[in-house]
Amino acid sequence: MYDKIYDVCIIGAGASGLVAAIESSRRGLSSVVVDKNKKPGMKLYATGNGRCNLTNDSWNDTDYYGNEFVEKVYDSVYERTGRRPRKFVIDYFEKLGVKTTVKKGYVYPASLQASSVVWSLLDAAKLNNTDFVSRFTVKKIGLYDADNEITEKGANYKSIYRISGTLSFDNQEQDADVYARSVIIATGGLSQKKLGAIDRDTLVSLLHGAGIPFNEFVDSLCPVIVEEDVSALTGVRTRVNMSVNGINESGELQITDKGISGIVTFNMSYYMNTGMPVYINALPQTTSEEFVEHFNMIKALYPEKSLVAFLNGYLNDKLCIYFINKFYGTSQAEKAFKLKDITETGILGIFEEITNWRLTVKSRCGFDTSQASAGGIITDVIDPETMQLSSDFSIGDNMYAAGEVTDVIGRCGGYNLTYAFISGYLAGNSVPR
Repeated sequence: MYDKIYDVCIIGAGASGLVAAIESSRRGLSSVVVDKNKKPGMKLYATGNGRCNLTNDSWNDTDYYGNEFVEKVYDSVYERTGRRPRKFVIDYFEKLGVKTTVKKGYVYPASLQASSVVWSLLDAAKLNNTDFVSRFTVKKIGLYDADNEITEKGANYKSIYRISGTLSFDNQEQDADVYARSVIIATGGLSQKKLGAIDRDTLVSLLHGAGIPFNEFVDSLCPVIVEEDVSALTGVRTRVNMSVNGINESGELQITDKGISGIVTFNMSYYMNTGMPVYINALPQTTSEEFVEHFNMIKALYPEKSLVAFLNGYLNDKLCIYFINKFYGTSQAEKAFKLKDITETGILGIFEEITNWRLTVKSRCGFDTSQASAGGIITDVIDPETMQLSSDFSIGDNMYAAGEVTDVIGRCGGYNLTYAFISGYLAGNSVPR
């Protein structure tokens, strides 16, 4: 369909793909972005509840779950630009015309609208003559030789890539091909299909066909279903400390009819597998000594005060009732007790229930509810200075990858977008002329 041979074809019009398009086209390369959705940047529009959390004020070793590849990528962009991740992202968007603001450590566009980010990226790409092909679902990346045939792995590096797929329009599909000297795979992962994520079978087939090794994609940064019945707590939000397999995280917990959600759960879901215990401290700022001292004081002043009312000074009333009934092993127990009925041993037992609440993972909630997917192209085959794939593990030279399709995942708070922007930047600046 497309007779033109581009210098580079970028597969995916998300955060990493759009930046890769800007950087490659700025260098005078002919660039085309192909994407399965009807318009570019679909997931970006919804990121950060529509506000697009670009990056974060806080950085530490746990932001990417100990993934050393990310540090190498960030070292590479520092060597190129003299900027660390946060500074790089803020400066990059300022040069695109987007000012930023910081709220509780999270960096957003000053407009607090994701559209500001998407439009700035699209404008920069289009003004540098990037072509866009929407509603194009890529099915295969092959090498196109002089005899118009797809060659096998090991073909001459000067061969042209043929990106084959289907073009959708008017409820019909038509086979289509795009040709390019280099390819940047920026499809994203499998999270949020409703926002245009690629289908799992399509992505797996695409990577297999190109000879690219990858780790299985799994849902992450998502709610979790638990074995225990927590339906009585539906809608409760409270700050907690959560522990999974000896790893701790503090933040807001949200409770659903079937399990747990909220940022603290999303960040810890990376570690959660079926059958694994999750320990929650719902009073992370209170010691047992402080709690008992306060209880004894209130008990002396108001012996007829209900136990629920006392605990409600610390916790949501639904949680108070839940922990009282849990401690006494029967429903409706919360109605039976006044402070005069509770011994110090009893109040310590309830405190233990509150601060050592054990739940059991049944499953994660799936890709449709996850903010990002873990797994992806194995980073051992990616050069962190250029994002180029080793030709030993792909069908040819001049193949690159960026963003969520690689086996990198960060915590909530702009870390995944930061990686997407920077990996796209490196790839777009590394494809050959």
